[in-house]
Amino acid sequence: MPRRPIDPAEITVGQPLRFNAYDARGKLLMRLGQVIGNEAQLEKLLQHGIFYGTEEECRGPFLPPAPSPLAQVIDARERLQVLLADPTPADFPGSVAEIAERVRAACRRQPDVALASILLRTDGPYGTRHAVNAAIACQLTGAAVGLDPSELAATVSAALTMNIGMFELHDQLVALEGPLSDEQHAVVRAHCQVGVARLRDHGIASAAWLNAVRDHHERADGSGYPGGKRGEEIGRPARLLALADVYCARVSGRDYRPPLQPNLALRWLFLNEGAALDERLARMFIKTLGIYPPGTGVRLRNGSVAVVTQRGASGHQPVVASLTTHDGLRTSTPIRRRGDVEAHAVAEVVDLGALDIRVDMEALWGADAAA
Repeated sequence: MPRRPIDPAEITVGQPLRFNAYDARGKLLMRLGQVIGNEAQLEKLLQHGIFYGTEEECRGPFLPPAPSPLAQVIDARERLQVLLADPTPADFPGSVAEIAERVRAACRRQPDVALASILLRTDGPYGTRHAVNAAIACQLTGAAVGLDPSELAATVSAALTMNIGMFELHDQLVALEGPLSDEQHAVVRAHCQVGVARLRDHGIASAAWLNAVRDHHERADGSGYPGGKRGEEIGRPARLLALADVYCARVSGRDYRPPLQPNLALRWLFLNEGAALDERLARMFIKTLGIYPPGTGVRLRNGSVAVVTQRGASGHQPVVASLTTHDGLRTSTPIRRRGDVEAHAVAEVVDLGALDIRVDMEALWGADAAA
């Protein structure tokens, strides 16, 4: 009998299943008519579920397999670039909602791939790549801290649009080695308020969304802008967005400097900016991403260079795959390692780019990272 992966469009929490769902080995996961009770069940079906049906059913509108999580991330970046470059978008709120749904789908189906894309897929325009990266970090951390769905949706939308007020300048600043000109500095200082005005012009009325864009450069100690707000004066969406913004900026390289390694960027968030950023939220941010986020290059105690593929139960023992042997020879295929084995524990973080090691995400994560 024909079979195909289950498409996200045909299953919803709270709705009965319209077919029997099996895993790849033919084990029944859920029966026809059974109600999907929660997000965990939904995620399991999306990750492992296969629909067996008649020839006619498998030729239906859901025949094409769902895009991979990585493809969803790349598509979100491309759509956002087109949307923000359009001065008069036809349906801005609906377009942002579609892009945000792609981010959510990637995070729901394979969060480790979504996080790894922040570090490993550094192609494309910086501005929109940075915005989608921040949206991924906000989606995962916001869900972990228990933001209600409407507040989480507003935070992710704010991440996607936080720099709309300086969209034309953003990519130029990435290549700038010297100090900003007076004109550039004025644009940067004004971009939060200009962004809110543009969003209103584009039909955005959500106070949580607009406030997060306006306040994502405010700091708890009053050192931020544009209003010099302090502590609880800054809403939680803006405080979360500030963390994601700073982290994602630091792990992205510039034309004039290499990226900061992710474990150092996370440590810097907590230790050096404790007074400026939300310390409690920073703890959860670090816990969610992991001490060694997926995509981090590491050297193992046996000497091989590896990449983190999964955060693992213990932050200090991520799941890794070696890209070289212990004596530095490149492997033809990644070698899966167990972090709880002494020789395969992380010894240090390394810059894969500086070592001229290219990472094939599909070789590490399989179909979930097919672009």
